[in-house]
Amino acid sequence: MKTERSNAARVHPQPSEVASISDPFHAENYATGAVIYRSGEATDRVYLVKSGRVRLLRPGRGNQRALLAVLRKGDLFGELFRPEEAVTEEMAVASGATQVWSIGSREFRSLLESRPGMAVDIIKAMNERMRTMRRRLLGLTFKEVPARLAELLLMLGEAHGERCAHGGELDLKVVTQQDLADLLGASRSFVSTLINDLKRDNLLGNVGRTLCLRDQRALKKLAAKEA
Repeated sequence: MKTERSNAARVHPQPSEVASISDPFHAENYATGAVIYRSGEATDRVYLVKSGRVRLLRPGRGNQRALLAVLRKGDLFGELFRPEEAVTEEMAVASGATQVWSIGSREFRSLLESRPGMAVDIIKAMNERMRTMRRRLLGLTFKEVPARLAELLLMLGEAHGERCAHGGELDLKVVTQQDLADLLGASRSFVSTLINDLKRDNLLGNVGRTLCLRDQRALKKLAAKEA
């Protein structure tokens, strides 16, 4: 009997050591929307985002998909430590032109054994991911959706933000309103209303599909509010 297990292991090792070891890795290029692996597949590989972005999605009923994470350069995902007969619960999809390096789980473990410094970096990165998960869980428990949205925007800005060219502080080019709704566990229409409220108060702006964080200090104040 196969055991389902999520591969949503978003970690942030120091990429300087990982990316410099190219020999054991297999490099593949993906166009936007290309599937790296699908839900239900038995995979025993570890993946590294070398360039571009990768979305981890959880398929639901019909054509519905829930966004679990948006990964960037230097992020590891896949089966770092694969149990017997495990299959993935999520799918990994390229977001924009993306290059991904992969390595078998056994080879990856051997690599860590030979490079303890890399293993320490990955442990630190997994601890960081656990802290992020706790923040999201506490937000779901103690905060209303507006505060959760503000905190999520700040987290995404820290991870994916680029210097704003439109008079704001940071640009977010990698997420849609549906992505935000999925990550918050709220409806898209409600999130759209909240974003319009933040725009009205000049905390957010947008140019096309790019969200601009205009006032991170005010967003932090809103994010600190508990129910």
